Amino acid sequence: MGSTTGAKGVRAAGSLAGFALLMVAWSVLAALYPSILVPSPLEVLAALAALVASGELARELVTTVWRLLVAFVLGGGLGIALGLAGGRVPTLADLLRPIMAVLAGVPPISWLALALIWFGTGSLAPIVVALLVAMPAVFVATLEGTRALDRDLVDMARAFGLRQLDLLREVYLPALTPHLLSGLRTAAALTVRVGVMGEFLASSTGVGSAMALARTRLETAEVIAWVIVALGLLLAAEGLLLGPIARRAAAWRKEG
Repeated sequence: MGSTTGAKGVRAAGSLAGFALLMVAWSVLAALYPSILVPSPLEVLAALAALVASGELARELVTTVWRLLVAFVLGGGLGIALGLAGGRVPTLADLLRPIMAVLAGVPPISWLALALIWFGTGSLAPIVVALLVAMPAVFVATLEGTRALDRDLVDMARAFGLRQLDLLREVYLPALTPHLLSGLRTAAALTVRVGVMGEFLASSTGVGSAMALARTRLETAEVIAWVIVALGLLLAAEGLLLGPIARRAAAWRKEG
């Protein structure tokens, strides 16, 4: 226990030192260049405070969060369902694998260009693009986890009369959680990045759109403030969405 606590303390100290170094480097650059190019940390903090006080931050954040949640839930759900099906039916896996490779390999900006043609500006374009980019990561992780599953354990559960839904909940999901966690982490990061980029280019609302508007006004401090908000969304996705899954995976490994 003591060694674990000490290791955590060392990591925390290293993170703080890295953050302090970043702030020093940022402040030095801000002193060398005009604020329109490199605003100081205090200017960015003031811009962020102004966004909070005006209510703009809350308004745009709510819009972006619901879009990201829809994209993540749909992309993750489809990835899990198709990965489970592909793991059980090899022919289906062979059919789906090249499709997922294409979805993952096409640059997100290309999907966004097509989404603008198909759906126009608004919520649908960033949601669809984020979904298409996130789904393959979850599919691959689920497929690998399903194929690594202990078949003897599955056969034993079926022999004891475990129903399909109970088999999924009691056997498949606990065994898949370590694989799913990796895929969902990748999918969450892609959803936030691509979703905000989609708003930047194809929407008039949301964090990405507000960032684009600040850029046109040459409000560099506000642009960086919105970048910090987007980074906060990434951290929130890790802590609030994936944290419970990680804890469940750790508990299952201990039980196993």
